[in-house]
Amino acid sequence: MENGQKKIFDLFYGRRVFCIPEYQRSYSWGNRQRKDFLEDIKNQRKEKDYFFGTVLFQEDKETEDGYEKISIVDGQQRLTTVVIFMKVLIDYLKDMGEKELDTLERSYIKDGHKVKIRLQSEDNEFFQTYIVGDGKNAKDFVKTPAQRRLLEAKEYFKKELIIFINDKTNLLSMRDKLENAKLLTYSVTNSAEATLIFETTNDRGKPLTDLEKIKSFLMYKVYVASNDESPDLLENIYSRFGEIYRILEKNEMSKKIDEDSILQYHFIYNENWNIKRDYQKYLINIKDRINNLLLEKENEKTLSYIDSYSISLKEAFDVSEKIFSSNEESVMDLILLKRVAIIYPLLIKAYLLDKDELKSDFLKIARLLEIFIFRVIGFKTKRTQDVDSYLNGLARDFNGEFSDLIKKLKEYILEVLPDNRFREKLSVSNFYEDYQKNDIKYLFWKYENYLRSSGKAKYPKMSEKEFSEEGKKTGFSIEHIASQNPKVTIETANFEELTEEFKEKFLHALGNLTIDPQSANSSKGRKPIEEKNSYYFKKAPLMTQNELDVFIKNKKWASESIKERQEKVILFALDYWNPLNIQ
Repeated sequence: MENGQKKIFDLFYGRRVFCIPEYQRSYSWGNRQRKDFLEDIKNQRKEKDYFFGTVLFQEDKETEDGYEKISIVDGQQRLTTVVIFMKVLIDYLKDMGEKELDTLERSYIKDGHKVKIRLQSEDNEFFQTYIVGDGKNAKDFVKTPAQRRLLEAKEYFKKELIIFINDKTNLLSMRDKLENAKLLTYSVTNSAEATLIFETTNDRGKPLTDLEKIKSFLMYKVYVASNDESPDLLENIYSRFGEIYRILEKNEMSKKIDEDSILQYHFIYNENWNIKRDYQKYLINIKDRINNLLLEKENEKTLSYIDSYSISLKEAFDVSEKIFSSNEESVMDLILLKRVAIIYPLLIKAYLLDKDELKSDFLKIARLLEIFIFRVIGFKTKRTQDVDSYLNGLARDFNGEFSDLIKKLKEYILEVLPDNRFREKLSVSNFYEDYQKNDIKYLFWKYENYLRSSGKAKYPKMSEKEFSEEGKKTGFSIEHIASQNPKVTIETANFEELTEEFKEKFLHALGNLTIDPQSANSSKGRKPIEEKNSYYFKKAPLMTQNELDVFIKNKKWASESIKERQEKVILFALDYWNPLNIQ
């Protein structure tokens, strides 16, 4: 295929099929990109040129049944969307009785038995059957996020174009405007040349993620450092980044953790750095290291570094997927505390260096990090940036000596927040307003499970799913036992008078708080303590509530009740979040 400017029709017309390599990101366009695509077509005036962008191809040497095979190195999102749009438009034109559609179908959809664009292996069959094919009940067969987005694109265009179902002229006009849109094509014959063009055209201001930037940079530098184009290393890099994209798609990792964050975490535990600024500018530093090796004409070292870097980066994503899909309590607890970023480099490094099949040392580290987050971070005992630097330094320097790492974490926790200060933090009169609600809810969730497992009768624990539920009916909130509502008086509430002293010392104290489903909380807000206890708590599903009657004094929820209950909760916390208990 010749390089240069051409129309979309000229690109698709002829005996050629387009393939999206496995190392490329799967279909990722969302509503914003689909809307922009369609608005550009609608608003385009026929007498004006419509520039569709730049597309980079790599032409395969062999043909397939007489068809030229062309890999899309850059531009796969746009070209896939063109095909989906054309499929919907052709179907509507058929419904309207349009006859001259054979060329259109053979150009954009299927030429004989050859589908004109071929997606990555896990999405291709779905694409051919349900997107450009006429398969029914597509929603029932969606298996990947990319397949869902492909189907959403088709449904979007069907919805937007149906308003023209009786306006053939408008539909044909949109077809003409898209077919006549101009794009700039680069067509190369080998991987090395493709990486050269991709790097110089895409790392100069286009909105790529850092992951995409580092991929193109690494491939380009392999090209620069190689005398023989290093095809094996290039293929390995392709394969590794392909696996990274599959991991991101498999469990929609991007919803749980940003892909560029994993790049930074990988830099923190895998590279040598001195100050925080080094890992804040991780992409620049990686590029500088490789460029410096090239300036020193250390081509073999450059290739070796790129090889090891891409291997360890793929492993970082692989471990991240394993961590986020783990069913181990200590790992799930870390995620529920919602501060995983600060401990993630050390967590990944510990997983990688624990060679035991059961990952027993890694799980100990995870439990200690849970104590670290709850006790040190949750109770604001040190500036986050200081803790961040400390943990990242541990991750950088850790070489697999788990006993030493465990000792350091224990010592740091107890140095920053010894038991006496931890007790003080738990005992503050303004506990409810001093600390984050998720941490308070987390504390009572753990206390609830402690009660369920410590009595004569054992009960199943409240699950992580129950804790994290956010629905109005099933989600849990923090409730004050003595109501905050000033309209609740001593006569109706039958608890200690809500004097200014009581409000100041006890209203927001730990001992006056509990967890409760939000729906129950709102219905109980103004109930007196006696009524709350007798009608709600005794038959409540929560042990945290059921035990409240133990602390009621002469049918009153008084300051003594709060102090007594608070002491019990504090003793639990001091024991549960005691790092010395981890052996």
